[in-house]
Amino acid sequence: MSLRKTDISSLKWSAQLANETTAASMFTVTAKASANSAQVKDIVFNVSAGDTRNGRYKVFATNGTRQTLALNFDTMSYEMTDETGTAVSDTFGSDLSEAGTYLFKSSRNTATAINTRFRLATDTVVGSFPFQVAKVPGTYAVQPFVASRALVTTQPALDGIYTRLGINLQAATRDSNIRQVQVASGGTVVYMCNEAAITSIAACPPASLLTYNVTAGSASDAWNIANVNDPLDAGIFYIARVAGKNVYLSAGTNPKPPNDSVFRIGLAESATWPVSKTSGGDTTGAWGTLDFDATTYSTVLVRSDATASGFTANLSSPSATISNLRLFTGPSSEFYFGTQDGTLSVVVGARSGPVAGYMQIGLVR
Repeated sequence: MSLRKTDISSLKWSAQLANETTAASMFTVTAKASANSAQVKDIVFNVSAGDTRNGRYKVFATNGTRQTLALNFDTMSYEMTDETGTAVSDTFGSDLSEAGTYLFKSSRNTATAINTRFRLATDTVVGSFPFQVAKVPGTYAVQPFVASRALVTTQPALDGIYTRLGINLQAATRDSNIRQVQVASGGTVVYMCNEAAITSIAACPPASLLTYNVTAGSASDAWNIANVNDPLDAGIFYIARVAGKNVYLSAGTNPKPPNDSVFRIGLAESATWPVSKTSGGDTTGAWGTLDFDATTYSTVLVRSDATASGFTANLSSPSATISNLRLFTGPSSEFYFGTQDGTLSVVVGARSGPVAGYMQIGLVR
């Protein structure tokens, strides 16, 4: 329970009661006379259950940070708390141009187009927010994020093979990362294929197969990972449950020099490539569609200056042994890779060229 719009004086007390849980509850206000403390009156309020979407979600942001998003659909308000504990709060409203999308109001967003938006699935939020630019304190840019309140807390449930896309960030440079990883042996071991070519775990040459130990982190939903041959090759990962599927998530600072800020998202390996229509943001601050069918990807994006762009690309498979990864083969000379599972879609730019470090993340619409 929280109090909003409080107004307290010697003559009155007023506030809006906001139930942040999904269960009805009671709230008691005790009033005492200032002239006689023995005169006490209790007022009990029966407060109805809050919207089922209300609550706190762990945020994995593409600037390489983990934050916390608190949403309240009864008051249409939010609070974003960053990794230092600094919180910003404001309101949000429905996006009249796209059903199921909401607009964050934020004083940080000074662009012509309001691309600070989000969409929801059960226990999952995907959107864009004006986060601090990686390695550039005091500077903000609209960047995508994934947030969950359904993170796996039992180690055996971590197991799976994940097609993982990521970006590495410095103040003036960006890079992309594509790897297949496997969490195995009851969540106690992670294998990653570190080949230059995109290669599955099953086809990975033994010399390129890295092994990591997994141990419980400081929180029940966090899992430490450490290379058995290199203690600096370490980090923290999480597994979210999204529409009944495991999703690998990680954001933070690489302890290994040059200490990149990193973001990783991995979708569970699947032989199925469904037709999917999703919407979300990208690392340029644009918002738009990510639509996949068997042979093509198409997008229409609204940039921060309110101009629109779009393209359609043909799809091919960059790896004979990774079934849920596609390469965009044209018409643009810029190369992208994508993966999707019918609920989430992720696009990353190729390492070489002008789109290195680019990422687009969408949620089903």
